[in-house]
Amino acid sequence: MFSRRLGQSADFTARECCIGSERLPAVLLWIDGLVDKKLLNRTAIGPLISMQGPLLSERSLEDCLDHLCKSVITSSEAKVVPSIEEALPLLVNGWTILLAEGCPGMAAINTEGFDKRGIEEASSSTVVRGPRDGFVEALEVNISLVRRRIRSDAVRVDKLSIGSISHTGVALLYIQDRAKPELVQEIMNRLSKLKIDGVLESQYIEELIKDSPRSFFPTVYSTERPDDIAGVLLEGRIAILVDGSPFALALPCTLAHLLKTTEDLYMAYPLATFVRWLRYVGFLVNLLLPSIYVGTLTFHPEMVPPQLLSSILTARDGVPFPLLLETLIMELTFEVLREASVRMPRSIGSAISIVGALVIGESAVQAGIISSPAIIVVAGTAIASFTIPSISLSGTIRILRFGMMLLASMSGLYGIMIGCFLVGIHLASLKSLGMPYLAPFAPYRKTEFMKLVFRVPWFTLNRNRK
Repeated sequence: MFSRRLGQSADFTARECCIGSERLPAVLLWIDGLVDKKLLNRTAIGPLISMQGPLLSERSLEDCLDHLCKSVITSSEAKVVPSIEEALPLLVNGWTILLAEGCPGMAAINTEGFDKRGIEEASSSTVVRGPRDGFVEALEVNISLVRRRIRSDAVRVDKLSIGSISHTGVALLYIQDRAKPELVQEIMNRLSKLKIDGVLESQYIEELIKDSPRSFFPTVYSTERPDDIAGVLLEGRIAILVDGSPFALALPCTLAHLLKTTEDLYMAYPLATFVRWLRYVGFLVNLLLPSIYVGTLTFHPEMVPPQLLSSILTARDGVPFPLLLETLIMELTFEVLREASVRMPRSIGSAISIVGALVIGESAVQAGIISSPAIIVVAGTAIASFTIPSISLSGTIRILRFGMMLLASMSGLYGIMIGCFLVGIHLASLKSLGMPYLAPFAPYRKTEFMKLVFRVPWFTLNRNRK
C-alpha cells in the first residue's frame, strides 16, 4: 500500500519485527535520509523488540497501538493515525510508521533527523560588534535561536504547512503582548490562502504575501540574523521562518526599517548616529549621482565650477560616445562584473572583480573609449550601494538609477526632480499591513522620527521609563 503510493522508491525502507510475548507481527516503515537511525533504534525498534510482557491478553486489537505509543515507544512524539492519507505526510517528513497485524490504523513515531548545516555567521550581513550566529536551513534550529534571545512565555510560535507537493513547514513568531492580534490574523489568512506547488525559499512567500506585489520596493523585511528578528519581535512586529531557508521575514516593513541595522544598537550612540547619517547619504548618492552627472553636464554646465568643468571636458576629449551612453555602458559593465563575481567561485570571483575594475577600466581610459570622470562616478555609486543594509532595497535602487539617468538625459535637473516626485508619490502610496511605507516621516511622528535620525542613548530611555 505504502510502496504503491511512493512508486517503489529506492529509499523507502521496511523493517519487520515481532512485539510482545504473543510475537505479534509488525512492520516499521521509514524513508532513508529523513530519519535519525540512532534515534529510530533507541526509541522505536529497540523498545518494541525487547518488549516481553503480554500485548493482547489484557487489551483488544483496537487498543494495542495506543498502548504502544503511550507505554512502550520512547520517542518524544508518537500517535495513532487512522488512515494512510494522514500517515503519508508524516512519512515524507521523517516520521516512522508502525503497522501491526490485525490492528486498525497505524502508529506514527517522530524519528526525524537529517544532516544540518552548522550555525555560522550570516554571510549577507556581517558585523564588527554583535552576535556571530546566523539562521540555517532547519526550521527548529532557527526557532531555538530566536527563543534563546527572548526567554519569555509571551513568545508564540504558530506552525503551518504550505505547498501542495513540498509541504514546507512555516512558523509564525510574535510576542503576544506586543503584536496586534489583527495583524497576526491577517498574516495567517494570507499564508493559509496560498495556492502553490512548492516553497523552496522564503522569497516565494515574500512575493506572494507582500502588499503592492507589482512595486519594485520591498514591503517585507528579510534577514539572516536571529538578533535582528528578536529586535523585530520586541518592536511588536511579526516574523516568518521557512523550513529550508536561512532568511527570515518580518512584517510590517517600512523604508526606515530597511535602512537600519541591529549593529546600530551595539555601537556607542554618537558613532551609531554618524553611521546612520552616512547610510542615508549613501542611499541618495546611489540613486542620484549618475543622473546628476549626466543631467548637469548635458543641460546645466554653468553650475559646475570652471576648473572642474575644464578637467571633465579635457578628460572627455576624444571619447566617441555621448555622455548618457558612456555612463550607461559603465553602469551595465559594473552590473555584469557584480553578477559574475557572485556566480563564480569565491577564489575566482574576487580576481574577476579586480581584473574588471582595474585592467579593463584602465585600458578603456587609455584607449579613449571611456573617460575617467565616468569611472569615478560609477565607482562612487557602487561604493554607496554597499552602505544600504537591505539587499532587496539595494537591488531596487539599482534599477531606478537607470530610469533617473534617462530622465536626466531628457530634461536635466528638472527630469531628476520629476523622477524624485514620482518615486516619492509611489512610496507614499505603499503600505505594509496597513502601516504607511514612509512612516514615521509621513505621517510625521516626532518621537519615532527622532529615534530614526539619532540613535537614542540607553540611559535616556531608562530615565524616561522612571
